[in-house]
Amino acid sequence: MSENKIPRRSFLRTSVAGVGLAAAGGLTWAQSDESEAKSGSNSTMPTGKLGRTGVTVSRLGIGCAPFQAKSIDSDHVRGVLEKALDLGVTYLDVAPNYGNADRGFSEEKMGPALEGIRDRFFLVTKTEAKTRDGTWRLLEQSMKRMHTDRLDLVHLHNFGFENRFPDLGTVFGKEGALGALQEARDQGVIRFIGASGHLYPSRFHAALDTGEIDVLMNAVNFVVQHVYDFEHKVWSRARRENVGLVAMKVLGGSAGKGFRMPSRFYEQAIRYALSIPELSTAVIGIQNRKELEQAAQVVREAKPLSGAELHKLSLEGLRLADKENWSQAYGTPLT
Repeated sequence: MSENKIPRRSFLRTSVAGVGLAAAGGLTWAQSDESEAKSGSNSTMPTGKLGRTGVTVSRLGIGCAPFQAKSIDSDHVRGVLEKALDLGVTYLDVAPNYGNADRGFSEEKMGPALEGIRDRFFLVTKTEAKTRDGTWRLLEQSMKRMHTDRLDLVHLHNFGFENRFPDLGTVFGKEGALGALQEARDQGVIRFIGASGHLYPSRFHAALDTGEIDVLMNAVNFVVQHVYDFEHKVWSRARRENVGLVAMKVLGGSAGKGFRMPSRFYEQAIRYALSIPELSTAVIGIQNRKELEQAAQVVREAKPLSGAELHKLSLEGLRLADKENWSQAYGTPLT
């Protein structure tokens, strides 16, 4: 059997671990900041500390990839960002490769939209370049596109993707991507360094070994806890080292690829992510104000998952994870 295929028996073992998280303290409701009101009674956006950065961020983050849609322009983005501020949502996540020449790039549309309000957001982008020079070019491009002279956080983008970062010696060296990010941080161009990723969880330990990673953003949801399981394989260590934790793919991913979370699990999926200990922010792709208002309401009103709810949701996730379209949803390796 291929190492990238998980037999049913392995799924069941993982399920037992997932269901036992509440009792073991692995998945308990954790409010990260004293400013958060009691769950379910809060009329404002809850916030959390982003690990050792010490920065307070909104528990809901806007994934800006949907802004690349051809039908969306800067005025539309401005409306979303202004509504975000009204709702207390201050975390923006984007990347240089969200878009193309035909439909435009998310970063380009965000530039005019951020004018006059940029300082009110925690602005996150990424590098897909493995070299120092390539990363510097992307940093300069991102800042030009978004009309800013600084970035709050920059991730090594999908760090688990070996085709993008094949040689860790190069990536971590002085002439590699990490070397560029360290220089940019020392020069005040960026504030913090992160690593994002959907797959290959064990590889993220090499990133943590550098001691330079302030924040991890990984694909975590109640389905792929049974497949990739960043929650245990990586985040348990990251918590000990006070690395900031950000969830992505909270609602699954692409509907076109068959692993978008069924709509009936919308609220539960968000509550699952928010229940992960020390999680600072759950990033959700947002295209318009209606989607933003919906997500913000769920985050504001989210209550802890009870043991029974967690058990039931874990079993639902196990059933989905055993389907072919979910079994390798974000690619391989799975471990």
